[in-house]
Amino acid sequence: MIQQRTDLLVSGTHLISMDADVGDIPRADILIREGRIIDAGPHRPDREVGDVQVIDASGTLTLPGFVDTHWHLWNSLLRGTVGDRPGTDYFTVKRALAPHFEVEDFYWAARFGLAEAVSGGITTVHNFDHNVRSPQDADANIQAHLDSGLRGRFSYGPPDSAAPDATNDLDDWAALRERWPASRLDGRLDFGVALRGPYRTPPSVYEREWRTARSLGLPITMHCDRCLREEGCRSCGLVRLEELGLLGEDVQVIHAVHAGEQDIRALARTRTRVSLSPMTEMRTMGFPLLTELLQAGVPVSLSLDTLAMPTSADILGHLRAIISVEAARTGSNALTPRRLLRLATLDGARDLGLEHVTGSVTPGKRADLVILRSGDINLVPSGDPAEALVYTGQIDNIDTVIADGRILKRHGKRVLAPGEQDPVAVAAARRDALLRRAAAAGDWPARPAGAPGPSPTEGTLP
Repeated sequence: MIQQRTDLLVSGTHLISMDADVGDIPRADILIREGRIIDAGPHRPDREVGDVQVIDASGTLTLPGFVDTHWHLWNSLLRGTVGDRPGTDYFTVKRALAPHFEVEDFYWAARFGLAEAVSGGITTVHNFDHNVRSPQDADANIQAHLDSGLRGRFSYGPPDSAAPDATNDLDDWAALRERWPASRLDGRLDFGVALRGPYRTPPSVYEREWRTARSLGLPITMHCDRCLREEGCRSCGLVRLEELGLLGEDVQVIHAVHAGEQDIRALARTRTRVSLSPMTEMRTMGFPLLTELLQAGVPVSLSLDTLAMPTSADILGHLRAIISVEAARTGSNALTPRRLLRLATLDGARDLGLEHVTGSVTPGKRADLVILRSGDINLVPSGDPAEALVYTGQIDNIDTVIADGRILKRHGKRVLAPGEQDPVAVAAARRDALLRRAAAAGDWPARPAGAPGPSPTEGTLP
């Protein structure tokens, strides 16, 4: 079941709208009907709004909901399984466990990740699924997203570790919209495709996949990590992709940590979008080139990547790390807290083609909001509220999350629909069952490539 929408009046909040016309309003009211923002303006105590639920938001800050543009929801169950011990790195664990996922695992992994998104004020998620093992797996992800109440995109990829000469399920790409017509998607979900590209697949594969995606009008997303493990690499090969006609406004490139100057120019010329995942990039790849990309005019957005690394949906903590790293790395203070908040909201919506729907608190857009308590100890005393949020804000400050007019978090607690199972309670049980199946098949504990097989005492849960 999904939460029902309620007509709402958010009353007396300090609004950071991310809309140049609306601006910041120190004491604002936001009127919401049928999931749409009807009005966002100065507080009026005598406002007559009829039969609406009033949220007294005095002493709060309100922003548009955060937008995450690249999240592998399917492997959310792997948090705590990936680690720093030998044989527990992300890629080794992912490859060992991916074949053992059942349809229900895909559903609950997505529900678990999206529940954490709600806790962190993320109201739009791009689900980059690079382990679609059957059409039923895709359907489970889509249903999970709809059941979560959030907005987003499902990008259909190949099974994990698919052979380079194996194409994606092109037939199911075409069938997806027949199974999931707009009437079933509640205006909250669209579809894309996750491709491996020319550095992981031959021309017979990537040319056909690009051609099919574009004929179906499906936006494309791909990782750019060709030289992820090459010492001293200074090029992502994006100029070559431009020459092949593979870049463009319908393409989102992930990471591009090793992009050189010519790569960045190719991205800017083609208006190709880039999604950066700074927390995972700094852990395993290098420094994200945020300042260089922005200065070149490349459309940039931000993302979590995966909970398996492990990371968390504490977006404000991520923004704080990003602004500190960029200041140290570049010696410049050009990247401001307000610019970062725009990257996490409106720019993310633009990346996904949703800027007319979400990303700012604008009359006519859908009601995706995050409301934070401004009187919490870590946010007072405060000068510029945007600076306070980025420099000292925490996920614990989030009081209320509204997605498409549905209240999904209130008074700091996630709100479940009547009769709904809590995804957090289900996740651990699904993970343990997954590990038992992998152990019975001899695939767990995971082993790095080339390592000897398990000893007779191996294969039990940690």
